[in-house]
Formats: sequence, C-alpha cells, structure tokens
Amino acid sequence: MALAVIVISLASCEDKKIVTFAELPQSAQTYIQENVADAKVVYIKKEKDFFRTKYEVRFDNQLELEFKGDGTLVDVDVND
Repeated sequence: MALAVIVISLASCEDKKIVTFAELPQSAQTYIQENVADAKVVYIKKEKDFFRTKYEVRFDNQLELEFKGDGTLVDVDVND
C-alpha cells in the first residue's frame, strides 16, 4: 500500500523551471528561428512530470508555443 502511495505521489509531481533558448530541443529552436524570428522570447518554461516533458515558449507579441519534450510543436496560442 505504501509503495502505491509513493508511486502515485511521484507521478503527480511536476517540476517546472525557466530555461534558456539553448536548452530547447534543436527542432523547437529551428522552428522558432524560421517562423517567429521577429518576436522576442519573454520566457521558456520546461515542465516535467513522471510521464512527459513539455516546453512553453512565450513571446513579446503575446504568442505562446508549446512543444513536446522531443521538440514537436503541439499547440499555438495567441493571448489577447
């Protein structure tokens, strides 16, 4: 029983931190350089949990991109 509680606790834990552009997967860096070169990165947040890693990149023009841990683009959002 105790082992099950520990596994569930670890699975639900998320590690969030701000990272640099150089820490993004290469394919995400390339996508940004080719498609969003005119915008400035405000922050890049790396979120890692037990099952996956994702990157959230926010730009000064209110654009937000989300990438999987391998650098695959999964979401594009523009905040009004």
